[in-house]
Amino acid sequence: MNRGVYALIHIIKTIYNRISQHGEIRPLVENVTWLGFDRVVRLGINLFIVGWIARYLGRTQYGLLNYAMSLTVLIGALASFGTNNIIIREIVNHPEKKNEILGSSFFIRQFGGFLVVLISFIAVKIINSDDSLTQLLVMISAVTYLFASFDVIDLYFQSQIKSKYAVIANNAVFLMLSAVRILLIFMKAPLVAFAIAATVEVAVAQIGLAIMYRHTGHSIFKWKWNFAIAREIMRDSWPLMLSTVSMLLYLRIGQVMLGTMASYTELGDYSAAVKISEVWYFVPFVVSTTIYPKLIQFRKISKEVYYGRLQEFFTIMVLISYAAIIPTFFLNRIIIKIIFGPQYVNAGIILSIHIWAGLFVAMGTARSSWCNIENYTRGTFYATLTGAVLNVALNIPLIRMYGGIGAAAATMIARIAAGYIATFFISREIFMMQTKSLFLDGLFRMIKHDLLGMK
Repeated sequence: MNRGVYALIHIIKTIYNRISQHGEIRPLVENVTWLGFDRVVRLGINLFIVGWIARYLGRTQYGLLNYAMSLTVLIGALASFGTNNIIIREIVNHPEKKNEILGSSFFIRQFGGFLVVLISFIAVKIINSDDSLTQLLVMISAVTYLFASFDVIDLYFQSQIKSKYAVIANNAVFLMLSAVRILLIFMKAPLVAFAIAATVEVAVAQIGLAIMYRHTGHSIFKWKWNFAIAREIMRDSWPLMLSTVSMLLYLRIGQVMLGTMASYTELGDYSAAVKISEVWYFVPFVVSTTIYPKLIQFRKISKEVYYGRLQEFFTIMVLISYAAIIPTFFLNRIIIKIIFGPQYVNAGIILSIHIWAGLFVAMGTARSSWCNIENYTRGTFYATLTGAVLNVALNIPLIRMYGGIGAAAATMIARIAAGYIATFFISREIFMMQTKSLFLDGLFRMIKHDLLGMK
């Protein structure tokens, strides 16, 4: 037994030393650590507070709040015009044009924010014409996108693999506003107050990003509008914008359709399950955000190195997914009761279905990195459009027959189609990588070579 313990300690030490000395791995691990810390702190505390808010509001009001936010998020996809990865790519490839890229991107997203507010106002007036409370909640949520343009600073830090600065700014604001939400519960505040708190958090966070940008020796006043750069960004990003809209359709349309076709109470149960099901999505996002700039560099080295790292990337994403999905699947009712309370117990079966959709979200995220690097953004669009159309088509009969359970099933099927099956028609080589990753292909080779340094 002692030999086994000593062997394990030796392996851990070896891995730590390899990471510390490996010039390629160390910055990636550091960036993942910072981004991971950001998401763990924010999502861990947020899940606790959301559970508390859900208990306080009850299933119906909690469902109404999520309906308003989901409708706004669907429309909010227009705000960024799908430019996130394009901006990162352009800064990595053309660092000397940083101020022009950031300035042009900022004004593009500011225009998008105004567009979101306008469309949200029109949409809620049509869909919820007799519900003034829902209209008010949607408009409060939509105002968020007027402040979101400074997110380009976060994208700059990502491009430099220095996400810790954005993490510091975002978490400082998040902790402050978390305290405000708790205070609202103790004050027995109305539903509208919680919607306002969410909008204020975004606005203050943008100020924090600007302060950190200045602290690191940069200035937003040096940003410049460049029509040629803006046109190039928009030319490459429009398929990504459409794919983002499609993605949000198959991520959020279930909540909007449940709120209109069933009830806000049913939506409250579904929202509780989704909140837990998606809480770990930050992990593949963090890994993808960190590895994406390195994959661009690997492509410049050789195709063999590039595709070898891609296979490892897919395998890591699947491994992360299994680690999150399997325990949640078996402990769904216990998790729901602990976080949201016994009144949300019906959300357990919804969670056990919805959680499996995350596997294909992670696979799709990795594939999107490949599409962006190869400038085949249409591939991402076609895949997510397929998922969106399928999700809407399946939701109509399944929600009518099974309510929240039907919405979860529709979402899972749509994500399988968008994240995995669609890849067969985009690239057979990438499809084979995804298929191999389901069996964790190359995992032991990565551990042996990259971490343990064994031949």
